[in-house]
Amino acid sequence: MKKLSLLIFSVALLLAAPAYSNEMTGLDIMKLVDARDDGDDLIQHMKQRLIDRRGNVREREMISLRKDYGKDSKSITYFLAPSNIRDTGLLTWDYDGIEKDDDQWLYLPALKKVRRISASDRGDYFMGTDFTFEDIKQTPELEDYNWTLTGSEAVDGFDMWIVEGEPKTDDLKKNLGYSNTRYYIRKDINLYVRVDFWDRKGQELKQLVSEEIKQIDGVWTAMSGTMTNKQTGHRTELSFSEHRYNTGISDRIFSERMLKRGYRAK
Repeated sequence: MKKLSLLIFSVALLLAAPAYSNEMTGLDIMKLVDARDDGDDLIQHMKQRLIDRRGNVREREMISLRKDYGKDSKSITYFLAPSNIRDTGLLTWDYDGIEKDDDQWLYLPALKKVRRISASDRGDYFMGTDFTFEDIKQTPELEDYNWTLTGSEAVDGFDMWIVEGEPKTDDLKKNLGYSNTRYYIRKDINLYVRVDFWDRKGQELKQLVSEEIKQIDGVWTAMSGTMTNKQTGHRTELSFSEHRYNTGISDRIFSERMLKRGYRAK
């Protein structure tokens, strides 16, 4: 009788255990991340601190605007300060799927020149930060990676999916600058709060950590984040404020003409 009770108890434990490997794939989870509610559009201010390994700090201020077009999105980011980079801007048209390459343009007012960012350049670092042009996009292009659910664990009191993404081809690894990535995704809100990156040689490269997660207008939002380069000791700290979701941003904002014009409050 005791053996039978023990067997029943063991079966009950197995049934209660999370069978995520059989129910959800890494791609399934990343699709949930991609599809989570992030508002139809967003305006937010940003403060950026670039800190080198000696502790020297450079500070910048920015404003960013984003609008969704179905599964596609467009965004534009302007530097507001310091004065030597004011009106530098980045325009991104992020298309869903791999049938069409995303479009990105960087405007450098000192040169009065727009530089188009090609697919082979998306692993380049943006304006001296620890973020590449690809990192700036909200969600990686899912079809560029093979996604694997590698585990599930509690981090800082939250249950997380752990999903690894490996670029599908050597060319993609070269263009993106990564041989592998690992995402820690909060199960309750489908938001990744940490990403680890490995370089093309398989060496640990950098880590992104998002913090102060809160709801603004019903949208789960990270109020700060830090990207740390483990190889150089350099890091980029971001803080976000003055979020405004679903304001009905005009389509004309997301154009090369407006990129050259610079940000105007009205």
